[in-house]
Amino acid sequence: MNQDLFQEYEKFLTYDQQKLATLKKQIRQLALFRFLAFVGIILSLIYLPKVSGWIAYPLATAGTILFFYWIKAFLKKEKGKKLFSNLVDINQKELLALGEEYSQFENGKEFIDPHHHFTFDLDIFGPGSLFQFINRTVTQLGKKKLAAFLSQPEKDITTLQERQAALVDLAKHTRWRQFFAAKGHSHDEEDFILLQKITQNATIQNPKTIKRLLIILPILSLVSFLVCQFTTIPWALFILSLIINGGVLVYYRKTIQSFYKLFGSQSKLLARYQELLILIEDKEFSSARLKELQNKLSCENKKASTLIDKLQRIMARFDYRQDIIVGLALNAILIWDLRCSYQLYQWQTHYKNSINLWFDVIAEFDALSSLANLNHNHPEWTIPKFEDGEFHVTANDLKHPLIKSAKCIGNDFRQNGLGQIAIITGANMAGKSTFLRTIGVNMILAMNGCRVNASWLSLKPIQLFTNMRTTDNLQNDESYFFAELQRLKAILDEIKSGQEVFVIIDEMLKGTNSEDKLSGSIKLIEQLISLNAVGIVATHDLKLTSLAETYSKNVSNKCFEIQLNDDELIFDYKLTDGVTSTMNANFLMKKMGIIPN
Repeated sequence: MNQDLFQEYEKFLTYDQQKLATLKKQIRQLALFRFLAFVGIILSLIYLPKVSGWIAYPLATAGTILFFYWIKAFLKKEKGKKLFSNLVDINQKELLALGEEYSQFENGKEFIDPHHHFTFDLDIFGPGSLFQFINRTVTQLGKKKLAAFLSQPEKDITTLQERQAALVDLAKHTRWRQFFAAKGHSHDEEDFILLQKITQNATIQNPKTIKRLLIILPILSLVSFLVCQFTTIPWALFILSLIINGGVLVYYRKTIQSFYKLFGSQSKLLARYQELLILIEDKEFSSARLKELQNKLSCENKKASTLIDKLQRIMARFDYRQDIIVGLALNAILIWDLRCSYQLYQWQTHYKNSINLWFDVIAEFDALSSLANLNHNHPEWTIPKFEDGEFHVTANDLKHPLIKSAKCIGNDFRQNGLGQIAIITGANMAGKSTFLRTIGVNMILAMNGCRVNASWLSLKPIQLFTNMRTTDNLQNDESYFFAELQRLKAILDEIKSGQEVFVIIDEMLKGTNSEDKLSGSIKLIEQLISLNAVGIVATHDLKLTSLAETYSKNVSNKCFEIQLNDDELIFDYKLTDGVTSTMNANFLMKKMGIIPN
């Protein structure tokens, strides 16, 4: 465990816990003050008028002012309590992560796709996955964005270098990232629903007529009230104005209902995103990518947070209708519901096309913060180098990010040029499959701009395609072998489309007999060579290694060896040149009593 990181998170946790305890104490005090103020108001109005009205009413007024002041202070402290409660949770989880425990983070199981080019084989999503290892997103949009990053790694070198710089920049701002996470904290899909609603078209017929009505009718209501109040004209005039207002509301009831369906009861949720926008807008970043994202948060020379705040306030006013008495009074005089609907229509007319862009910026910051957190928590890992030209990958002391550091063994690996296939042999449990995933996972990290678990990694970005964990489909009457053939065909189709592809195959053609398997495997590798594919093939079939003699410039043999010492198998998990000379299936079966000695 990195002691500097441990001390950093411990320091944050201690501060946040102390702040939370202080806020809880202040909230209890404010609750008491609010109660005493309320009691004081009641007592002032009931008992003191009998003594002196000059004392009673000023005291009641002062008590009312204090009552509402303490309500406002109470709500502010409650908001602070939620913020620091989230910060405490964040730092506790990060301390667990430093101890190599990641089950506290969402694993992205909803993104599992057995047919994806590589995510299923490389354990990118699901329990114990790379996604769970990285994920610190707090919005559903950010979670989806991070999943897209991992599913579709970037191959453009310039874009990757910009991403690397952005992550280095973000990694320095640990406390900012924590406040972003604490303010955006959510466990549901409300942001998808909110975005879908506020970007839908809500139309108003004759908006110019409505605009005039919203000015004229309230003025007539106010004037009629004043006339009836200070003259002898009957109150029927004022009542008539209210009836006219009510008729207008009835006439536009479908319009009002359509707007409230989209915008009603959403203001608090929208306020959360406004806070995230403010955090992004107000922070000074140095990287070009983060500045570019910040520059997207404006429209008509106005900040996105300011415009979202305006929308949020209109939505909050629209919710006044939920209070029957307040809603009735506002609608009777100011045609309130129609007024709010018209204001929302105006807002949408001007800014609706910018909403998706603003939310996408929030999502990208959310996803990038997770990747930056990975960089921050693993300063001992290396920042990969990208080079254009012919494909190559060079890795020193490469390790799997999800294997506990005490047990993780590093290996060197390099390939130069297309049409290169490394055949890896080794006994069961010697480390072949783990090494294949080590290569794949670190390449995905690299092509997301992250640090990788190695002392050095240099590569030209390339498309990944794997065949390691093929599954049959009984519902579609597909055998395991047929499913594997479909997978291999998909790999070849991808290569034939003109893509440069790095292929990772673990024990191909497992679903057929050994003679067919060897013949088919040889022909497949020859096909990969002829198509200029590059990659790794792990196999138990030692005869396949003879391809290195036929294709000496294209095929290389690597292996994981084991040693037998005092009736025990010793695995060193080190990749070496050549073909394995040991197998262990019979040994293990005898040791477990499956077959006789």
